[in-house]
Amino acid sequence: MFKKRFYRLWLDAILPKYPAVLNFRRRVQERTIDEFVYLDKLQFDIAKARIKKKLIDALPSFSRVTSGVDELNILKRELGKQRRIMPIRKLFRAIPNLLLTLKPCLMMSPLSVSLFLEAESYNFDTIIFDEASQVCTENAIGAISRGKQVIIAGDSKQLPPTNFFNASTSDTEFDNDDSDDEYDDTNAYESILDEAGLLTERTLLWHYRSRHEHLIAFSNAKIYKNNLITFPANADKLPDNGVEYVYVAEGFYDRGGKKGNVIEAKRVAELVFEHFKRFPNRTLGVITFGEVQQQAIDTVLRQMRKENQRLETFFNEDNEEAFFVKNLENVQGDERDTIIFGIGYAKDASGKFVMNFGPLSKVGGERRLNVAITRAKHNVKLVGSILPTDIDTERISAEGPKLLRSYIDFAINGPSVILGETTESDIAEHDSPFEVAVYNFLDRKGYNLGTQVGCSGYRIDMAVKHPSKYGRYVIGIECDGAAYHSARTARERDRLRQAVLEDMGWKIYRIWSTDWIKDPITEGQKLLEAVENAISEYVENTDDYFQVTPPIVEDNVFLRIDKDSNPEDNINPYAFEYQGDTNFGDLPHDSYGYLNIGDCINAAVKNEYPLHYELLCKKVAPLFGNEKATVKIRREVDYALSSLREVIRKGDFLYPAGYTKVIPKAAGNTRPIIYISQDEIAEAMLVIVSNSYGIMRDSLFQATAREYRFARSGERIQTSLQQAYELLLKSGRVKELDGKVVMP
Repeated sequence: MFKKRFYRLWLDAILPKYPAVLNFRRRVQERTIDEFVYLDKLQFDIAKARIKKKLIDALPSFSRVTSGVDELNILKRELGKQRRIMPIRKLFRAIPNLLLTLKPCLMMSPLSVSLFLEAESYNFDTIIFDEASQVCTENAIGAISRGKQVIIAGDSKQLPPTNFFNASTSDTEFDNDDSDDEYDDTNAYESILDEAGLLTERTLLWHYRSRHEHLIAFSNAKIYKNNLITFPANADKLPDNGVEYVYVAEGFYDRGGKKGNVIEAKRVAELVFEHFKRFPNRTLGVITFGEVQQQAIDTVLRQMRKENQRLETFFNEDNEEAFFVKNLENVQGDERDTIIFGIGYAKDASGKFVMNFGPLSKVGGERRLNVAITRAKHNVKLVGSILPTDIDTERISAEGPKLLRSYIDFAINGPSVILGETTESDIAEHDSPFEVAVYNFLDRKGYNLGTQVGCSGYRIDMAVKHPSKYGRYVIGIECDGAAYHSARTARERDRLRQAVLEDMGWKIYRIWSTDWIKDPITEGQKLLEAVENAISEYVENTDDYFQVTPPIVEDNVFLRIDKDSNPEDNINPYAFEYQGDTNFGDLPHDSYGYLNIGDCINAAVKNEYPLHYELLCKKVAPLFGNEKATVKIRREVDYALSSLREVIRKGDFLYPAGYTKVIPKAAGNTRPIIYISQDEIAEAMLVIVSNSYGIMRDSLFQATAREYRFARSGERIQTSLQQAYELLLKSGRVKELDGKVVMP
């Protein structure tokens, strides 16, 4: 009692120095977290919608009349062809600007980039390499040269690029003890990931593909030195989840005519059919160490499929995430709900076991095993005809077979192989006395608890086990201790971590230390209610039995089509503003019925700028009773201009004071080229270039002349167009690329 009273008084005295703690209220904190979670998700939705709108707004109108040689017209022409279709490489060379407008993000292999995208025509803001450990440096150079920056993503602990496919390979290396360098990673080509080793590096530590932590726990411990952040499953040992070992005691490796382990292949095929009968919505893949065992499994499967046609739909190669049988050289990048991993290697009929495991026996073999055992989201069934003790580590020096021995042991005995006697720490390993108090409270109430649940650096503080369902946790309890505060950002701490756990089936209850210390009785009662509700509402987590169908994204609409428009009637395809003659009759008259010359000039310049001085004089001539601009009329215009502050003069052209942009105008009647300013012609060219997605210079001149109703382009027109074009180039508003005029 003394200590309790002492610490209570001490707490009351020190809390005022920490207002954030003194004023902490669970309700306010959780409301703030809920609001943050909502807004954080919302900003991603807004960003996606904003990007989508920006891309859609940039799409060209399919019905617009264009130059016959601009990129849009080239694509329209190719879309209408039934024969003599342009090859992809040639088409991509002809429409580089339009292609990136329609598809601003291209997903291609490095070799396809070099083959289809010419370096002079394509320049990307960012190049991203995925699975970079398998990309040879020489194959990556072409793609890198086409980007302003590069992001190289890959795992150095997985497969390097090798010469595996450059020669016919088989499993003959298991049939004898001779050395074979075919799979030796010391002979592997250097990857772009290796070359990038000196660049700035960022490590992605979170792993949430695996729906059961045991699927990644072995690789995390043995390959990644426990650096990955993984998330525990809400059930410990359940069949068809995590890692299991299927032992085929009678299996043996045939060194004779059939080759491979036929008996084990039959067991693998049986497991395939059992899987589709029991879990029709789980995707499935089969991995083997070599081609011989892969072919043996394929042979058995084909025979069983003939005998059982009812399950044929599951073998359809057009299925999303279709069933496959692959050797481990081909499986990087694949993932399935369940993976059946057939070892194949075994003693021969005489009981002799050759300690040569093909690619696994060579330098870097452990990287191949790492790829194979991390392909599953729910379950790995390791199928083998050997036990860990059959692999004599005294007779082998390579890391691959030793790692396989440990993995078989792990599949049989569970995480205790890598984590010690138990996967849960005892009570002395709680992060704080606060957690001890919560644990003791629940323990006194008779609940069976697991503490520090998980296999990696991130663990749930404690979890309540189901009173009758073995291995199931009904609720996880998180305290605001070291694990909570170790998160670097609010997003990680208060949204992502809990979202991943809940997606894996967890129900999480959070206790705040401040509330517990202030009122342990009330907080304890709330905790008991949460635990009892979790037990009564517990439903077996079956999310792995169902597949969520992703929303269908319409990806076939790539050009805006104005259905009601007739291209032949579109005489102003570039949407130039129509220029009509200024109507002076709408202007105010004086008491004698006369117009003010200054008002007329203002109106004409504002409506028709840049307006040529000679054209202005002709427009106001009728106000003086003349059809032509006489010397007297010019004198009146000059006098009026000298006193007008609303009009400025640049050479022979007049502009409104304070104008910001010249707008090209489509005239009802043809204006002589001398009456069209270089500014306006340049703006007209800019509109055409921006709508053409790449246009030849001559075609640009033709299109510009056509917009101004010039039937032919004489020397004077060509000179004027050339001067305007040079003005655009000099200002950097357009550029020449691969013989075409494009936007910068």
